[in-house]
Amino acid sequence: LQKLLHLLQSTDDPLIQEQALITLSNRAAFSVNHDIIRNLDGLSIIGRMLSDCIPRVKEKALNALNNLSMNIENQKEIQVYIVQVCKDIESASLNSDLQLAGLRLLTNMSVTSDYHHMMINSIPCFLHLLSEGNERTQIQTLKLLVNLSANPAVTRHILQAQV
Repeated sequence: LQKLLHLLQSTDDPLIQEQALITLSNRAAFSVNHDIIRNLDGLSIIGRMLSDCIPRVKEKALNALNNLSMNIENQKEIQVYIVQVCKDIESASLNSDLQLAGLRLLTNMSVTSDYHHMMINSIPCFLHLLSEGNERTQIQTLKLLVNLSANPAVTRHILQAQV
């Protein structure tokens, strides 16, 4: 894991970055690796990949963060990327893999109400995706909206949103 994270930091080659992120994502699917990756500063290393302009690299970074977000301690660090992920979802092509990866991460981050307030401004976008997206996008958006609607303070924003 340490070598993978070092590789990710030391290369500008998008193909190598993509493969390293896929491998990290696969490793992050096992909870035993969550603390290890966090303790190696892996969350911020992976998070930096969200500023990459290549959509496939961003998507793979989102997938890795998604798998890592199943840990409360990791969520505390991942939450700094929520606003950026919301913006990426809004600017991504409709029904793209990048958009779906962002929606999946936000769905995991919205299981508890701790970070709902960071997603409120994107509710009109989510409602638009629910209306205009394909079936996969609609299902993932609906999961996110169900999580958000469990919070009475957010439900008001959902019901008042202009789409």
